[in-house]
Amino acid sequence: MHKLVAVSIICVLCTLGWSARGLAEALSAPRGELRIVDKEPRNWVWMALQVFEHLAEVDKDGALVPRLATGWRWLDERTLDVILRQGVTFQNDEVFDAEIVKLNWEENTHFQQPHLAGMILNFQPGARLEILNPSTVRFHFPEPDGGALAKLSIMHIANRQFYREQGWGEKNW
Repeated sequence: MHKLVAVSIICVLCTLGWSARGLAEALSAPRGELRIVDKEPRNWVWMALQVFEHLAEVDKDGALVPRLATGWRWLDERTLDVILRQGVTFQNDEVFDAEIVKLNWEENTHFQQPHLAGMILNFQPGARLEILNPSTVRFHFPEPDGGALAKLSIMHIANRQFYREQGWGEKNW
C-alpha cells in the first residue's frame, strides 16, 4: 500500500512539473509563432476559428459587427465598400492593410470550394476586389449577394508569411 501511495505522489509531482526549479517557480510564457503539425481538415477549422481574425463577426445577438473592418457601405446592390481598421499589425509586425485583404480574398476565392460547409459560402464567379486606398477596399459582385457580409465574416485574414509557409485550402492539407 505504501508503495502505491509513493508512486502516486511521484506521478502527481511529475505531472505538475516537479523539477529542480521547484513547484512555485513560474514557467515562462510560450514564445514564437504557431506551427501547424497535424494538417487534418477538422483541425484546420478549429485552428482557424481560434487564430485568424475576420473583417466582421456575428455578435451574441446575431448582428454583424466590425472586427478588422471599421465599417462598410453598400453603394448599390452589387458594390460594397469596406473601411479597414488602421494600426493593426500581425504577430510578425506585418501591417494589416488593403493589400493583405486582397491577398486573402484571392487565396480564399480561387478554390472551387474553399469552405468545408459547402458552396453556399463561396462568392459567385466574377466577384472581385478593388483597392481604393490602403484603408478601403471595394467588392464588386456579378449579381446581388445578400450574404456577402456574412461570407466576409468567415473569410480568414492571414499575413503574407502564412501563405508563404503554410498556404490555405485543400492543396495544403
